[in-house]
Amino acid sequence: MSNDVVAIRHLLHSHPELSGREKHTHDMLARYLQALNPTHLHLNVGGYGLVAAWYRSDQYATIAFRADIDALPISETLVADYRSVQEGVSHKCGHDGHTAILLRLAEVVEAECPNVNIVLIFQAEEETGKGAKKILESGVLDGYGIDAIYGFHNLPRYSVGSVVLKKGTFAAASVGVAITMEGRQTHAAHPEEGINPAMAVADIIRLMNDYNAAHRSVDDFQQSTLIYTRIGEVAFGTSAGDAQLMFTLRAYSNSKMSELLEYMNARLDKAAKHYGLTVSVDYREPFSAVENTDENVDRLLMLAYRQNKQVYTLDTPFRWSEDFAEYLTHYKGAFMGIGAGEGCMELHHPAYDFPDEVIEDAAMFLYSIALSYRVEG
Repeated sequence: MSNDVVAIRHLLHSHPELSGREKHTHDMLARYLQALNPTHLHLNVGGYGLVAAWYRSDQYATIAFRADIDALPISETLVADYRSVQEGVSHKCGHDGHTAILLRLAEVVEAECPNVNIVLIFQAEEETGKGAKKILESGVLDGYGIDAIYGFHNLPRYSVGSVVLKKGTFAAASVGVAITMEGRQTHAAHPEEGINPAMAVADIIRLMNDYNAAHRSVDDFQQSTLIYTRIGEVAFGTSAGDAQLMFTLRAYSNSKMSELLEYMNARLDKAAKHYGLTVSVDYREPFSAVENTDENVDRLLMLAYRQNKQVYTLDTPFRWSEDFAEYLTHYKGAFMGIGAGEGCMELHHPAYDFPDEVIEDAAMFLYSIALSYRVEG
């Protein structure tokens, strides 16, 4: 494996950049990719994304691979405890490793010149769910006639080099919901003269909790998680006049997510009318469900078994979300997990660090996917 790729991974890890701010990451990747002589190199795609293509013939299949390049915000308490870097910004999801895997694949593609067109997408803003849409909306991918697209995420607690697959939904749809309730503040001695949203807040929390309990099966999975609430101010002389709630909603399909949103909105409308409140809702960081194409998962299974890889096939989708879902609404393809090691710390933990040993094996597996589409001769 190229020592340069490992060095870049460590540089990225030491200089992480949040979604939408990946300028130095972009520039570093641009310099490295230019030296590998792709037939096309698109810079600043959808912000700080890059697309490198080795496109050699209209007669060849065109296969795309995507890696994400952004980092996570980490709380100051955890930063202090684990001596993380750059004021609470860190690569604790392994996107630095994903980027290194695709750079290694680029090295191999340039050296081998296989009879298949390969498009590598280095995507910004995955953590906020915005990046894939921006890449697609840029139109850069439209001219390549992509036949299939593949994405991946490292998965701790699975053996190094293993492949984690699932037909249908691989990862859940999710959205953040920020709710503001406006009533009327009044003196605490005369609460009846105001409109306190506390009971409405209690109703919504209870109703969403009850709804969770009734929608736990795989076929009907819908979940709301309360992540924040505030009612009124810290002032003993006043009765609260406003409130905020935040939920994260999850479902295993986009249709079930629509059901969940419809239920929540109906309950909010009812609470607003019953308690005389003004209610506003803001939706943040929406992710569609990652829906794999069966034939592409079958291809990955075949290749993994041929290479004697350990394969985990999931019965239940992951509850976390991935904006790779947006590519799968445009192209056939599949998203997979790549084992990061049974002893690897879990994703988003402040002590997590991507294991370099995964890079070569993962890159070569991606290359085998591309080769499975090549034209002989």
